[in-house]
Amino acid sequence: MTKPCLKAFKFRIYPNKVERTFFARQFGCNRFAFNYMLEHNNTLYKEEKKHLGYFEMTALLPALKKQEQTKWLAEVNAQSLQLAVKDLDTAFKRFFDKKSERPTFKTKHDRQCFKVAQDFKFENGKLWLPKLKTWIKVKVSREVIGKILYLHISKTVTGKYYVSFTVSGTNETFAPTGKSIGLDLGIKDAAILSDGTRYENIKTLSKFEKKLKYAQRQLSKKQKGSKAKERQRRKVAILHEKIKHLRHDHIEKLTTDIIKNNDKIFCEDLAVKNMVKNHKLAKSLSDVSLGSIGAKLEYKAEWHGRVFLKVGRFFPSSKTCSSCGWIKEDLTLKDRAWTCQLCDSHHDRDINAAKNILAEGLKKLKDLSVCGAHSDNKQKQGETPSLEEPMTPEKP
Repeated sequence: MTKPCLKAFKFRIYPNKVERTFFARQFGCNRFAFNYMLEHNNTLYKEEKKHLGYFEMTALLPALKKQEQTKWLAEVNAQSLQLAVKDLDTAFKRFFDKKSERPTFKTKHDRQCFKVAQDFKFENGKLWLPKLKTWIKVKVSREVIGKILYLHISKTVTGKYYVSFTVSGTNETFAPTGKSIGLDLGIKDAAILSDGTRYENIKTLSKFEKKLKYAQRQLSKKQKGSKAKERQRRKVAILHEKIKHLRHDHIEKLTTDIIKNNDKIFCEDLAVKNMVKNHKLAKSLSDVSLGSIGAKLEYKAEWHGRVFLKVGRFFPSSKTCSSCGWIKEDLTLKDRAWTCQLCDSHHDRDINAAKNILAEGLKKLKDLSVCGAHSDNKQKQGETPSLEEPMTPEKP
């Protein structure tokens, strides 16, 4: 059985000198279009308390291409410029919805990328782009299955180029296992399951972090603007990239294994942003990437036909005895094991928390199922469900 989904396929590309020059021009023009429209919106808001939408902003682009100072905008892909403006429009919408901070100006030191949604070709390991009109070599590591909706061309700070295809395809649902698990995310171990399974953090990470720390010290000693400083900056960037890839690969394997071996997964809804404010925990939390683990579990569960549900962040999973329900109010972060004063059960802190998350998750899932069935019954009888009950659409 398969489920429809959006997937991304990312491959390294090897552009020649002409292609690299075109990419640099497209990166710069996209950045200019984004910053120009951002400044225009900021000025308009200060003077008239107005804000331009996507179509109003893109309507300004043709005039810019005709002006002497900005006629070079016509040398690059027009749809990529429009999509850069679309990114700004999305950023403003997220800001107005209080989902993110106000958009800021981009610099050449930010992530460089541009998007293409039409008139491209991908055949036999080569990519053809409009305006450039040459075939670019792509290092294909797996087959791209599905309809390509759009692509991103990006350049890392280490000078590597990548293409990322967003594809509309399907994912195979995993066979039922009959297992349900609670998941406690931690620092010493990345994830602890209610059945006692532990997923360790990356063992090799500390080695590269020591190298990074040394490289950063060396960078601070180099003369500003010198070639030596630029070479050292590149070494630092390479180490950052290596650490990033190690974390990503570890989380991908960890989350896929959890999804493959369990039908129902319950996890605590952690306030990671607030936790990072604790300077003693910030470094460890960034190493574990707690937010990334939860996000990947959520979309992989949807892809592969699993149930993923978060329990409330204020639920006292660590303090509650999973055997009798007694709550140890004085439990501290230093307490890795404790004994219940009511039933004498001895608990490993993390496994106990995972067991409580499992019990709370199953209870929440049952309540949601009952509410859904109750709402369906009311609709069949012609009644209007109360505002406190989730409405489910009628089946055709």
